[in-house]
Amino acid sequence: MSINFYSELKKNLQGELRENFDLSKSNWLGIGGKANFFFKPKDLKDLQIFLRNNNRHFPIIVIGSGSNLLIRDKGFDGVVIKFGKDFDYIKINNDIINCGPATPKSILAEYVANNNLTGFEFLYCIPGTIAGGVVMNSGCYGSDISKVVLSVTVIDMNGEIKIISNKDINFSYRHSSLTKNQIITNIEMKGSFLENQKILEIMKNLKDKKDTEQPQKIKTGGSTFKNPKNSDKKAWQLIKESGCADLRVGRIKLSNLHCNFLENLDKASSEDAENLIEKIKKEVFKKTNVNLELELEVVGKK
Repeated sequence: MSINFYSELKKNLQGELRENFDLSKSNWLGIGGKANFFFKPKDLKDLQIFLRNNNRHFPIIVIGSGSNLLIRDKGFDGVVIKFGKDFDYIKINNDIINCGPATPKSILAEYVANNNLTGFEFLYCIPGTIAGGVVMNSGCYGSDISKVVLSVTVIDMNGEIKIISNKDINFSYRHSSLTKNQIITNIEMKGSFLENQKILEIMKNLKDKKDTEQPQKIKTGGSTFKNPKNSDKKAWQLIKESGCADLRVGRIKLSNLHCNFLENLDKASSEDAENLIEKIKKEVFKKTNVNLELELEVVGKK
């Protein structure tokens, strides 16, 4: 994006457009270089104007809270889009919920619970915003987002908007067919009515379970590996049984509480993180013949 193009584009936008944006503070691991450009659209129209003007000229990624993200130290050659308050909303009509892509999962779970709607309790235990959760079909404790989503509204790189129904999203374990060229702008979901107190009790039990099993208040990226389909053991069990639980590379290690979580001991590099990930994958495959697949999303220049 040339300086002239950048200057002209900025005149037509109402949102925030910045150059050489530091991404290390935009993800939970606290790792990452700079993006050429950072854009926070004011509203949907502003996003549409940006996409049509960019016209696929620069690569684009969308980030939420960065709870399951590793950004490389060399940064991202392109535009990072992050949604602001205009994209953080929840609307309920009977048992139908519409929410914006920037809505935190835990806030959504609380809000629908207060409207006596069940099916969303598991989201109370998952960090990050709802759009990223839909793309990767977030879940825990036997539930996932695919079970409550009716449809998503997306905008493509040309600024065209369309609605995609659940049956066309092809959800599977920690996966959907939604692509990086489809930016979610609204999620429509459906709940079931249940007494509020019962919903809150389910949420509390799940949260208490999570707090005893997973690390809190550390620089982490959430679950590093998906639970493998071809094994009856979870990723953390395979990591532990392969002798990897105490591994460390540079300033990054595995959490003492849950060995499928990376922990940045401060000033870790993305190279440290990727080297540790590769070391774990090799050891687990060597010992168990299981090839671990990343759940953590890695972006940026190598």
